[in-house]
Amino acid sequence: MKRIIVAFIIILLLPSMKAQEKKEIAIVTGFEPFANYDINPSEMVAMQLNGSYIGNVFVVGVVLPVDYEKAEEILQNLIKKYEPSIILCTGLEYNARKINVERIAINLKSIYVDEKWNGIEIINGSAPFILFSNLPVGKIVNEIKSNDIKARQSFFAGTYLCNYVFFIMLNYALHRNEDVKVGFIHFPPLKQQAEYGMDIEEMMKAVEIAIECSSV
Repeated sequence: MKRIIVAFIIILLLPSMKAQEKKEIAIVTGFEPFANYDINPSEMVAMQLNGSYIGNVFVVGVVLPVDYEKAEEILQNLIKKYEPSIILCTGLEYNARKINVERIAINLKSIYVDEKWNGIEIINGSAPFILFSNLPVGKIVNEIKSNDIKARQSFFAGTYLCNYVFFIMLNYALHRNEDVKVGFIHFPPLKQQAEYGMDIEEMMKAVEIAIECSSV
């Protein structure tokens, strides 16, 4: 009789045990150094947060190459492997004085030939021209500021790789998995790079806050 009762209890607990096994995952990406910037703080943030937990969310930190096709391929493979609930891409905006939490991605990308600008192309001819982040951008900015870190909402992520990965991930969420939350954060340079720069710890804290505000 005792064995029957124990077996019955185990059967009842199985659904909750399985639910606990499936952890929430956030992919946090940064970029390699580019152009004249030999240090990219977004790379440092992604690597330092890789393998950590933010609340109940496990972070997979990845550094993307400064290449449209390679960056997209890596992101697609990460999605297949981890099935994340949050995708937070980050990058360097050298002229930024604050953490810029991006709200909009546009369907345009700059083309460079031999490191020289050679015009603009549409990213995806069948996609909308503008896509909006489905992260709680306003809440994230307010929480970052409440931690004495300078932050603002931004409505233009540029037309290079930062905007590109932001757009293709939002387009993925729109058409293939609406439950995935996608956002982008631009960092200012480090203090060692510019007098108006920011500490790496503040950047990491901003990402942690963004994930906390966006997790289920």
